[in-house]
Amino acid sequence: MGDYFYNVGQYDFAAGYDFIKQLENSNDIKFLSSNLYIKDTNELAFIDHHIIQRNDVRIGIFGVITDIPQIAKEEVDIKDAITIAKNKINELRPQVDILVMLLNASKPQAAYKAISDFDDVDYIFSSRETSRTRPERTQEEGKPLQYCMGIQGKYIGRVDISLSDKSKPITDVTSRVMTVNLFEERLNSLQKKDPEKPLEEIYKNNRNVLNMVEKFKSEVSESKTGLQGAPNKSYYSLIPLSGNVKSEKKMLDIVDQALKTCEELDKKNSVKT
Repeated sequence: MGDYFYNVGQYDFAAGYDFIKQLENSNDIKFLSSNLYIKDTNELAFIDHHIIQRNDVRIGIFGVITDIPQIAKEEVDIKDAITIAKNKINELRPQVDILVMLLNASKPQAAYKAISDFDDVDYIFSSRETSRTRPERTQEEGKPLQYCMGIQGKYIGRVDISLSDKSKPITDVTSRVMTVNLFEERLNSLQKKDPEKPLEEIYKNNRNVLNMVEKFKSEVSESKTGLQGAPNKSYYSLIPLSGNVKSEKKMLDIVDQALKTCEELDKKNSVKT
């Protein structure tokens, strides 16, 4: 999957801060957090942001968390997520073409509404939120494109970006692309009756079908016009994960070792009882 940037979340502290740093040092993972500091110091607990260069496009990524468990507060301090996010946006916006905020919050919508300065962010990806964003959801114009992947790991969210004018905003074209695909598929299905004739001729004696054909063609034309008018396009899709997806070997080794340890502890406990 290429570079891996992970916004530290509330549940990651289950085994403590040192364990997270151990994972970071032993794997090719870049943990981010702009508002977590080592206890009683001004030293950041993790990298606060990262800028990726993709050809001539610069992408800035930073992450904030709204709360940490009580046990984590023995090792790290948390600063106000809204204030820190403001500062990072002001710092990074002039340096990058695309700005991404990673947000760990149980109620991300509350955080979105808390500050209008989030408008200078292009994308907000949220974790710890139980629901996931459906591709057909209409994104609010002029606002950051906001996505939640859910907490069960059943899907990977993918965003494809096409830039032709970096001075102009990015337009979410997901619903338009889905509309084109849906109605072209229906038109193709109707065409199967006779591939050699126009649809209007095939169904000239069926007014209901002709009305559908007219509607489908109109929707396709309108959506394609909208796609052509957007210089910078963003397309979002959900990729379902199944048992056929191969595991990443290093991560699988960690999981296997954890399961083995749990099994050994269970045996010890059963002997004691």
